[in-house]
Amino acid sequence: MKLRIALLALAASSFSPLAEAAGGTIPLCEETPLSVQTQRVYEALTPQCKGCHSEGTRGFFGSILAFQSLLVGDARLVTPGDPDASELVRLLEGHGTGAFDQMPIGGEAYARDDAAIRMSEIRAWITSLPPQLRAVRPDPDAPMLTRMSAPQIQRALYLQLGLAYEDFFRPGRVFDVDHADIRDDDDYPFQSPDALPAPRERSPAERSFHLGGGSVLTQVEAHPDISSTFVHALTALSQRWCRIALAKRGNVALFPAKTPMSREKAAVKATIRRWSRSFHGETMTNGEIDALYTSLFVPIERAGGVEPAHVGLCSYFIRHPRWIFY
Repeated sequence: MKLRIALLALAASSFSPLAEAAGGTIPLCEETPLSVQTQRVYEALTPQCKGCHSEGTRGFFGSILAFQSLLVGDARLVTPGDPDASELVRLLEGHGTGAFDQMPIGGEAYARDDAAIRMSEIRAWITSLPPQLRAVRPDPDAPMLTRMSAPQIQRALYLQLGLAYEDFFRPGRVFDVDHADIRDDDDYPFQSPDALPAPRERSPAERSFHLGGGSVLTQVEAHPDISSTFVHALTALSQRWCRIALAKRGNVALFPAKTPMSREKAAVKATIRRWSRSFHGETMTNGEIDALYTSLFVPIERAGGVEPAHVGLCSYFIRHPRWIFY
């Protein structure tokens, strides 16, 4: 439960990018705080290592949490303060002491001039690591959390916002091959390159990749992590798509028929109550509704008007951990 709460807190904190200050930390759980340097090492090693280490007891690169718990938190592999005693360093440099003498197994060891991260940086990271506290065993009652994939995000938003594929794409043909042409790139359409008909322009595929989507055709692996790229993409997309949904004629997904947007307190609170059920599957308490109305709707409405305030509310529910995780 501690991990769940920490993950929700991380995702709810306005989706700020990772701290860039040297020595900064990102609190993930009480037992194993994750440093920015650890994030850097994970991201640099992942392309080389994830192919063989993404699942099971050696799934060190299945996620940043797996990297922290299974590798960094295991003193047999990483000895804080002592890189020479760390089997990870020995494997990367080609003189491992276990079943394998190097990683990756075939070809050269990782430590070479063209590596994504130099061994001096990895050694400095281990030297600076504090003692790692690791839970003896996982909590069997802790709920499993999975982030929505890019295709799931697209389908869910189409349904909950009353939007459809036709709002973003129109049929097109190039050399007698069917393609999807975007109607307006400012509407932030996104679609995997593997979808049929595939988007002709590059930007829909790029947004799909930013949201963690993969592609067999372009050999891009799906990423379920909460990265700064994912956060930025979802923030912009949710705001734009909420605006499109609110302006779409005859759309009853966000407002019942003949129910206009209003700045009246009672009407806005009724909307918050209805959207909390729609987006999160549960109704907010009166206290939560009052707080959201006061802290989010009122300031935006005063500064920009009724429509931007409703866009802010709509985007809030989409970017909330209760929507992103399931």
